[in-house]
Amino acid sequence: MKVAAVFYASDATEGGAYTFGATVLEALRAAQAGSRHEFVLYAAAGARELPGMRRIPHTLGERYRRRAIYLLRDVHDRVDAPRAPLRTWFERSIAAEGIDLVWFASNYAEDCDVPFLVTMLDVEHLRQPWFPELGPRGEWERRHAYFSRYIPKATRIIVPNAAGAEQVERQWRVGPERILSLHHPTPSFALSGGDGPPPPLPPHWGLCAPYLLYPAQFWAHKDHATVLEALAELPGYELALVGADKGQLDRVRRRARELGVAERTRFLGFVGLDEVVALYRNAHALAYASRFGPENLPPLEAFALGCPAIVADVPGAAHQLGEAALRFPVGDAAALAAAVRRLEDPELRRDLVERGRRVARTHTAEAYVRGVLDFLDEFEPVRRLWS
Repeated sequence: MKVAAVFYASDATEGGAYTFGATVLEALRAAQAGSRHEFVLYAAAGARELPGMRRIPHTLGERYRRRAIYLLRDVHDRVDAPRAPLRTWFERSIAAEGIDLVWFASNYAEDCDVPFLVTMLDVEHLRQPWFPELGPRGEWERRHAYFSRYIPKATRIIVPNAAGAEQVERQWRVGPERILSLHHPTPSFALSGGDGPPPPLPPHWGLCAPYLLYPAQFWAHKDHATVLEALAELPGYELALVGADKGQLDRVRRRARELGVAERTRFLGFVGLDEVVALYRNAHALAYASRFGPENLPPLEAFALGCPAIVADVPGAAHQLGEAALRFPVGDAAALAAAVRRLEDPELRRDLVERGRRVARTHTAEAYVRGVLDFLDEFEPVRRLWS
C-alpha cells in the first residue's frame, strides 16, 4: 500500500507531544526501507523544517478555507444532502499521490476519503474537564469536536494501553477490534544516554545532591504543588523543575515560598537534551505528579537513564510502568515523600533501576512502528478490494 504518514511538527518547547512525534518519525524513517509499503511523509504546522516531508500549508487563508469546507460539509450532512465537490489541500495531495491509507502519527488529523489511523495520546478533557488549560477560548469544545469527528470513522484508533482503550471504547462506543494498543515509545535520546558515568551538572544551576527531578510544563494538571509539599517533608533534598510556563509558573513559585522550600527549588526553564540527560543521571528520583494519563514519557526517560521513578497512580500508570516504578495516590504529598525515603535503600534502588531499564528497552520506537506496520500488512488485503 501507499501510506501517508502525517506528523505534527511542533516546537521542542511543547514537551511530550514533540518528543513523541520526533521519536516515532525517526523510527519510521529507519523502518520504511524494510517494509513492503511505500510511505509519503507529511508535516503539519510547526516551527521547524523537516527534510523529505511534504508540508501541509497552515497559512491563515488555508486554515479558513479548510474550516469553510468542513462547515459546508456539516450543513449538507445535517440536511441529508450530497456534499459539495470541494476538497482541502491535503485531500487533493493524497489523491494526486495515490494514497491508499493515512496514518495520522501525531495528535493531528484532517478529513480524508481514504481509510485512516488516528493517534490518541489522551482523552483527559473528558475525564477531568475542570482544569483551566481546557477552558480558555473553547479548548475543551475544540478537543471534543476534533475527537468526535475522527474517532468514530477511523479504521484504527491507536491508544497507549488498556486504560486508554477503555476510555475510547466507553466515550465513543467503539468496538475493541478497532483499537490498536501500542505503548508510548521510549525516546531515543534516553536510550542512548544511559551508559558511562553521569555527566556533570552545569555549576551555575547551583543544584546539589540529593535532588528530585520533575520535568513538566507548568500546566495546572501537572500538580507541581504536590511535589513542593512533599519537598517540605524532606529536609536535605532539593528539587529541579524543568519546563516552559503555560500559565502556572508564578503560582508554583508562590507556593514554594509559602511552604518555605523556595531556596531548595531550582526553576530551570526549558533545557536542552544534554542537560536533561545530566539531570536524570544525577537525580535521586523522578517525582512525577501529573494527574493526566494514561501514559507519560518522562518515566520512560528516567527508566532508560537509570533514574528511579516515583509516579502518580493515574489510570494507565500500572499498565505502562508495572513494578518498575513506585506509585503513589494522586495528590498525596505524604506518600510521595515516603517513596522518596524508600529509595534511600540501595537494594531497592538497584532493583528499580534494573526493572526500569528492562521496560525502557521493551517500549521502543521500533516496536511501536512495527505494531503499525503489522496492522498495515493485515489490512492490505481489505484495502485491495477497491481502487
